[in-house]
Amino acid sequence: MRYGGGVSASLEHAEQPWANGLGHLLWEVSARTAQLADAALADTGLTVAAVGLLDQIATQPGITMAEIARQTPKSPQAISQMVARMERLGFVERRLAGGRSIGLHITDAGGRARAAGNAAEDGFEQELRSTLGAERYEQLRATLRDARALLAEMRGRHPA
Repeated sequence: MRYGGGVSASLEHAEQPWANGLGHLLWEVSARTAQLADAALADTGLTVAAVGLLDQIATQPGITMAEIARQTPKSPQAISQMVARMERLGFVERRLAGGRSIGLHITDAGGRARAAGNAAEDGFEQELRSTLGAERYEQLRATLRDARALLAEMRGRHPA
């Protein structure tokens, strides 16, 4: 395995009923995918979440931290911490927007970091596709896109 061990440990409990509930499977696959993706990004100094944040700011210049928190499954506190880190690295800057709001903007250095992060993510995505096989990869993507939409509706019925 290219990005580290841990597979045998996850398979040790694979036959346990608790390990096969949909919620547990989604958590386990998500956590392992995030670990592998972050390892693939190691040379960039970024995480998947950081690249996603840079993507949002680059495509929505002037977006506020509150807007990012509403659009992502991250708490306002987590967004604030990530923005502070990106700001310290010189990747993001805050600018006064209309009224009292502070908009976020990507810097030139942030654009370069975003490009490097996206390239690393693309390489990891190709490795996932290769590992899963093209058909299974596309089926899983379609299922997860559908699930994302349905879970967004569910969240509306069960606010946090």
